[in-house]
Order: sequence, then structure tokens, then C-alpha cells
Amino acid sequence: MYEIKEIQNKEEWEFFLSKQKFVLMTQSTKYGEFYSSMNEKHWLFGVYDSGKLVAGSLIVSVHAKRGNFLFAPYGPIINQDYENILKLFIDFLKEKAKKEHYVFVRVSPFIDDLDTNKDIYQKLGFKKSPIHALAETTWLLDLTKSEEEILANMNKNHRNLINRCLREKVKVIFSNDKKALEEFNILHDYTSKKHNFTRFSNSYVEKEFLAFQKDDEVSVLKAYLQNNPKLDSSAVVYFYGNSAAYRHGASLVQDKKIPTSYILQWSAIQEAKKRGLKYYNFWGIAPDNAPTNHPFKGITHFKKGFGGFQKNLLPCQDFVISPKYFFTWIIETIRSKKRGF
Repeated sequence: MYEIKEIQNKEEWEFFLSKQKFVLMTQSTKYGEFYSSMNEKHWLFGVYDSGKLVAGSLIVSVHAKRGNFLFAPYGPIINQDYENILKLFIDFLKEKAKKEHYVFVRVSPFIDDLDTNKDIYQKLGFKKSPIHALAETTWLLDLTKSEEEILANMNKNHRNLINRCLREKVKVIFSNDKKALEEFNILHDYTSKKHNFTRFSNSYVEKEFLAFQKDDEVSVLKAYLQNNPKLDSSAVVYFYGNSAAYRHGASLVQDKKIPTSYILQWSAIQEAKKRGLKYYNFWGIAPDNAPTNHPFKGITHFKKGFGGFQKNLLPCQDFVISPKYFFTWIIETIRSKKRGF
């Protein structure tokens, strides 16, 4: 007999997460604190089988003009009896959403995009979201291999550019102070305008960063050309659970022959290995059949060149609570078309 209830002991949830194959910061208690810093709410709900935690999720609130909803970022996490536990979980969230006047429940589970998984969600009344919430086509690198193996499995051009950056004495600095993040945000603005993509706001990036800063689970990487004080490339990388996550990136490319973003990524990979992590998550890439105007098309070649494997996740799913959802659906459908995916 399953029982679902709010998890009061954060350590219990963190221990449960530590036992999962893929662990990302988006299900951590700190990510809930990040949402609280944006004046949203968060809860940890667990499903217990004879007193043992077997499933659950961080749930956050999202208040938006297009409609308020509950969201499970890369959740729920279910270790057994998937369909029955998911039904129990969504029935629980449905009642909460109705009581607190949310328009729908959105889940973005970190599970494979298989017909069997699609069928489970469809059978329980979910519908595919008109827009993605988190990366659904991802690129992962296995960090259990040696540095020599990782380098050997890279694209030859990537390996050569890393070696060139080393010869040219590109300097990479790790920092987790607010000043480094401010420098990153300036470069991020430049990059988003140059490549015409919609970036997260400075406030969003900062609050997400601050939630993990105190436990040294996030770093701003900064790369400089030799004898040049101007920041050339930068990235925000999270080191949580068993995975590092390349969350945000920006570059100036002052010298096209010395693209410092390559040594920046290699430095992050090396750091993740030092920390004993199992995976380096490059976050989103363009799907195999993506059109040429897909905003991730250019960055996909860069990310894949480091070696690794593609993981296609089940698309974001919505469970409709109120007819108001269809207003949300229209707005997000238009927004998705404007973004190109």
C-alpha cells in the first residue's frame, strides 16, 4: 500500500537522490530554495512503500500571466511500479492544484523518450506541453573514463584546439563569488544579442547561482587570452550529486584562432572528474531532425565534439486542471514557434 506525503527531512530526500543513476540539481532542496527566492513556493512530496521512500519530486509553483501552474523540474522520480505510482502522484497533485487554484500541473521527467513512456502519460490524461521547460535532447559525457580516453574520443578538431589553447597559455580561473557572476552576465548579454537567442535574466541566473554557492556546488569559469585582461569566455557550471551541468555559457572570441571556450569546457570536465562525478551534462542540443534555424544548431556541434552520448528525454507533459489552460496553450504555442523549437 503506497502512501504519499510531504517530506519533512531534507536529508532523506537528498539521500534518495544520491542513489539515482542521473542526479541533477533541479530536483535538489536547494533548487526549491532558488524558487522561493523568486517569491514562488516549493514542496518535497514522497511516495512510500512500507515506510521506504520509492518515488517523489520537488514541486515548485510558477505564477505567470499565461497561467499559474505546479511544476516538477526533471521529476517525478519513480523507482518502481511506474504507472501506478505516477497515477497516485498526479491524483495527489491534482487535488492540491484545484484547492490552490493552479491551472495545470507540468512535469518534465528525466526518463527516455520511448513509446511505452509516452503511452503511460497519455493513458493517465497528460498532454504534451506546447513548449519545453528544460532540455529534452541532452548530451552527456561519461566521466568514469580516464582523461586520456576522453581526449581520444573527442573530435580531433576539439582536441587540437584544446592543445592550442594550452600552448598559447590561455588562463582559466574558477570562481564562485558574485563579482565573477556579474562579469559573466555582461558577456552573456553580448552573446545573446550576437546570436539572437533569449537568455535567462540576470536575476534568474544570480538567484539560481546563490542557492548552490554556499556549498561550493557551482562555479563561474573565466578564460583569458595570454597578456589580455579582457574576459574572453565564461560559463556557469553546477557540480551536484553525481553530475556536473553546463548551465550557461558566453564568449567573445577575441581571437578566432584561439577559441577559449574549448579549454574552458575541458577545464570544467577535469574539475568534475576531480570531484568524483560520473557524468558531465552539456544540457540542451538540437534534435537530430532539427531544422537549420533551430537555435541550438550551432552549439550542438561544439558540445558533441567533446565525445559522449545523446539522451532523448520524454517531452514535457501537462495535466490540465482548468479550462484556462487553453489560453496558456495558445500563448506558449506562439512563443515556441518564435523561438524555433
